[in-house]
Amino acid sequence: MSIFDTKVKDKISTTLFDLTHLEINTIIKDEMSASKAPSSPRLLLHNLAVKYDLKLKSLGDIYSELETFEGHGKILFKGESKMEGSGIKSYLELRDRARIFHENIRKHEIKLTLRKKPDGTQFTKEEIDADIKMLQRIEAISNDVRNILSVKGVLPENVPDFDEKETIARFRVMPEHEAEKQDLNLDLRQLMVIKKAHDIGTERVVLQTIIGIDGDVTTRISQSFAKQPVNFINEMHHDATVISVRFWENLVNVVVKLGESIFNRLNGKT
Repeated sequence: MSIFDTKVKDKISTTLFDLTHLEINTIIKDEMSASKAPSSPRLLLHNLAVKYDLKLKSLGDIYSELETFEGHGKILFKGESKMEGSGIKSYLELRDRARIFHENIRKHEIKLTLRKKPDGTQFTKEEIDADIKMLQRIEAISNDVRNILSVKGVLPENVPDFDEKETIARFRVMPEHEAEKQDLNLDLRQLMVIKKAHDIGTERVVLQTIIGIDGDVTTRISQSFAKQPVNFINEMHHDATVISVRFWENLVNVVVKLGESIFNRLNGKT
């Protein structure tokens, strides 16, 4: 089997997996904005990189106690920030910063539970575990984005370095026909990965339901929410699941009928 055939087979497999698995997330946001997400993949990635950087910095302030354990400045336990853009190097840096951070928190977890945070409250194991999971999410998604940007053909040729902050600033004010030449060449699945990462950002997922076409249903509930559930959030998640399943069923039916039509045409049937 050629490399091309293998890639096509992998693409079909991942597309089928996406179609046969439905995921519904309910998140809690500190603030709501009425503004729409940008349509440009470049700007989506830059907004996501800014969110991740801010989260790393805010957690760095909370875990400043790690300085006393390590004997170094804060910048070392949460990784060093050099990039201000959203290219491959920027996401590689975000990945490494998140990894270094959660590894150091885990290493000193027992000591941390005996200390107080800068606001005077005590560190708890639940909060520490939640922060570690957040950092692991930043690490994993940053690596996914880096991998997408590394795929041949995704990055247009002869474009400026988007790891530079100034490049993004110029891109924002470009005429649309010029900006399109520098935007990313993504397939639908790559775009969905980026959009989902942008939508969830660094918010806390309290409820997640994954449904497989084979009937398997998995619902995950954050430990803190399970201890103090809110009825209207449970109801909202249930309603969102019902609506999503209906839409999903219609989508799968359309894809199946399209596949049957193509198969029949290829076999000379009408």
